[in-house]
Amino acid sequence: MARLIVTHQGTVIKEYDLTKEKITVGRKPSNDIVLDDPTVSGVHAAFLHMQHTYVEDMNSTNGIKLNGKEINKRQLNHGDLVQIGQHEFKFIDDAVQDFESTVIIAPQVQASAATKKTVKASVVITQGAKTGESIALNKPYTKLGSASQVAVIARRGESFYLMPMTGGAQGESPKLNGKQIGAESMLLSPGDIIEVATTQLKFQID
Repeated sequence: MARLIVTHQGTVIKEYDLTKEKITVGRKPSNDIVLDDPTVSGVHAAFLHMQHTYVEDMNSTNGIKLNGKEINKRQLNHGDLVQIGQHEFKFIDDAVQDFESTVIIAPQVQASAATKKTVKASVVITQGAKTGESIALNKPYTKLGSASQVAVIARRGESFYLMPMTGGAQGESPKLNGKQIGAESMLLSPGDIIEVATTQLKFQID
């Protein structure tokens, strides 16, 4: 399944599954995805989902950007960010994500998986205004950071991924274990250190 995660100013607004061959985006109520955004045209753009997924500008006034570059029509890859007006659309291809995280397990382990308790995870603030505070990751998306820099931890089954949403004052992305993350979602492991805005957090499995 391919899907779009829509964000506005770093906040996740909604998620859309790409179940139709053509999904239009714009201000008009007739669009599949309606954006209440004065910088968006009546019919601004379209996502075309066939063998591959494409995004196309529909002769809009302000155009569209893919990973920060203006485009007219382009094929999308897993993790790409499309900017339409003041909104961002993150393209997620679960087929790619599932392939990357596939692990072969023995039959006896697979049989016991059904009785395994749901994994619980959290992040603990190790540096910042609320040092020592723990944030439970019990939602599909958990927002971290402030207005200047935002990241989101997304839960996918028993796995957790760090997703960049907005950059800092110098356009810097959040850091994972001291390295800036790009447009791709990063699989988290226990003990990973996340730096977003002025806060440092440690990911842990409870």
